[in-house]
Amino acid sequence: MSWSKGLAALIALSLLAGCGFHLRGQVDLPFASAYVDSPAGSPLTEPLKRSLREAGKTVADKKEAAEIVIHLSQPSRAKNILSLSGAGKVAEYRLEYKVTMAVLNAQGEELLGSSEVQLVRDLSYDDKYILAKEYEEAQLFQAMEQEVLQTLLRRLRFVKGGVTQTR
Repeated sequence: MSWSKGLAALIALSLLAGCGFHLRGQVDLPFASAYVDSPAGSPLTEPLKRSLREAGKTVADKKEAAEIVIHLSQPSRAKNILSLSGAGKVAEYRLEYKVTMAVLNAQGEELLGSSEVQLVRDLSYDDKYILAKEYEEAQLFQAMEQEVLQTLLRRLRFVKGGVTQTR
């Protein structure tokens, strides 16, 4: 019986290896330096700069000193009522997080066109647990922010030498 579990695990591992599965790691970015152009107080600016530095890239203080310029719009958050209970109280909210990114080269030519990243999450709600639901909402927005950052980094992989790569 134990050898059958081992065999099943071995088969599962070989299937995962065969399908190209790999753990999420550091993103390989095809440029040496970047300038992050974003509105003051944007919550994505510092995490993006930190991620670029961790990937071994130089984060320039001026546009002129960078190989590429990453333009970020101010992220927007929205909270809309998704459904009501039979008593007319809110039962669910829909949370939305949205940001737009464009990438230019040093000459101002567009390398990656302006594209929007939008995430949506549904949050069940019960006014008996207001503090817990407020905390849950804050945690969801924080997780969405991290997911948007990872999406932006994945998109930056396709910037190369003034020409956008396609896959």
